[in-house]
Amino acid sequence: MEQKTYLSIDIGSQRTRAWLFQQREGYYQLAGSATAQTTASAGQDVRAGVRHALLQLQQTSDFQLLDANQRLVRGEQGIAGTGLSLSAGNPLRTALIGVSTDLSLASLRRLVDLFYTEVVLELDLQDEPNATAQLEKLIQSNADLFVIAGGTDGGSFRPVRAALENMRIVYQSSPRVIRPQIVYAGNRDLAEMARAELEAGPDFHLAGNIHPSLRIEALPAAWLAMLEAFAALRRQQIRGLEELEQECNTTVLPTAFAMSRIVRLIDRIHSNGKGTLVLDVGSSSTTVLAAHGDEFIGSINRPEISSHTGEETCRWSSLPIDVETASIYMLNKRLHPAFLPDTLEDLAIEHAWTRVRLQAALQHTHAIFPNFNYHPEQGLFAPYEPILLSGESLIRVPAAQQTLLIALDGLRPHGITTFTLDAQQLMTALGALAELEPLIAIQMIDAGVFDNLGTVITAQSAERADKTLLTLEVDREEAGREKLEVRKGTLKRIEAPHNQRTRVYLSPSELTDVGMGYIGLGGWVNVPGSKVGVVIDGRGRPLELPQDPEVRSQTIYNWLWELGG
Repeated sequence: MEQKTYLSIDIGSQRTRAWLFQQREGYYQLAGSATAQTTASAGQDVRAGVRHALLQLQQTSDFQLLDANQRLVRGEQGIAGTGLSLSAGNPLRTALIGVSTDLSLASLRRLVDLFYTEVVLELDLQDEPNATAQLEKLIQSNADLFVIAGGTDGGSFRPVRAALENMRIVYQSSPRVIRPQIVYAGNRDLAEMARAELEAGPDFHLAGNIHPSLRIEALPAAWLAMLEAFAALRRQQIRGLEELEQECNTTVLPTAFAMSRIVRLIDRIHSNGKGTLVLDVGSSSTTVLAAHGDEFIGSINRPEISSHTGEETCRWSSLPIDVETASIYMLNKRLHPAFLPDTLEDLAIEHAWTRVRLQAALQHTHAIFPNFNYHPEQGLFAPYEPILLSGESLIRVPAAQQTLLIALDGLRPHGITTFTLDAQQLMTALGALAELEPLIAIQMIDAGVFDNLGTVITAQSAERADKTLLTLEVDREEAGREKLEVRKGTLKRIEAPHNQRTRVYLSPSELTDVGMGYIGLGGWVNVPGSKVGVVIDGRGRPLELPQDPEVRSQTIYNWLWELGG
């Protein structure tokens, strides 16, 4: 049987990563990984950073990746296929053109947010029917990407047709060195006319209608066109990328889109019907991805540094700090994203800021996806399980307990869920290869490539502070049974070793909801072995912090202590 080898490369804003997957006796395994500094800034060639990563990977894996000319070895003696993903580069300046704010423009916001965009113009054709005013706004937007939608299939298309005439003028007269890309995702009856009218050649990308009828939103119908436009723009913006694609015989994908493939795969694999949520907190952005059956949510949020961000970061710090200190740290981190905390104060600010970034990203996701059930004060109501954590700010943390507490404070989930960690940041690698060889992702996930952090049970209750919310009975097979109680305002941790079965019986008070279906209803919960174990969160929703800075910091520190961190 032929044993195949696959390579995956991800070019991030700071780091370029490479992973090697080899087939042994019919099963794919991770044969090695390597990291190098990304070389995608002005004047740099992105291939330099990739070469550096591949040379490291070649040395550690003992597999020849590059020939004497430093070219990728492909074919029977080399790589069977390569996945390539990218999150480096400035956000794509994007103009949205739709027939209505509440329908087509709202859908367009949801569509483009997965593709590293910055919306610089929203043109409502009903609100601005004047063709001259439309043209002026389109020219002033200086957009890299224009995305057009509006009109159901078979419906009226007069406003969109008029806008297309303006788009032709904008495109044909554009003095930009980087050619703008145009995605059309509207009424299909107008599709071929749009292609002919715009005369944009390969810079025009025809998608399916994202609103084939008033009650149906079909964002996946435009994904292929958006991928084509993304790749076309990045080839122009990042030196060496097109040559790298040719050498690898592949097309670059947005990193978040590659990850989204794995989110949807995990949701299909799990049979609990609760959906899958991924949170990736990187140096320059936070990605939120969720899949539940046919529903998919994907958003990217860039951290804002403001006085409010500084105040919130101070509020979530395990050490007393002032707003100025927090703001200076965040500004330094923005200027030098690769900077790592080197003092306890830096670490406290970093962890607090990660909580704040998570909360901001979840609020952003709810703003563009109203069906994403998150509330700024009450937290996440949607019962996703598992919740998978990734990204530098959640991985480069000294202890698993700290990672779990950061995520728990950021999300403030309800009910019962499990947290896992993508410690090797494999989601991107597996997603980029999913179309070439889907077995890699399936087999790696089945082999347990993601670390199980712990099971979280939230006890939400109207009981007063310090009152007993529930009693627990822990059954660990030969280790016997143990009884515990959880009081309002506290966290309780129960170890769940990997080498033995653990069951927990929940007996809540009549006012306490532990996610079993009804307030006051309990029962047995089987929990898998994990690094942290089972965490009972009795702190309440909303999670109220003390007003006094010293007391507040000590409270957060005590929570970490309770988890064993």
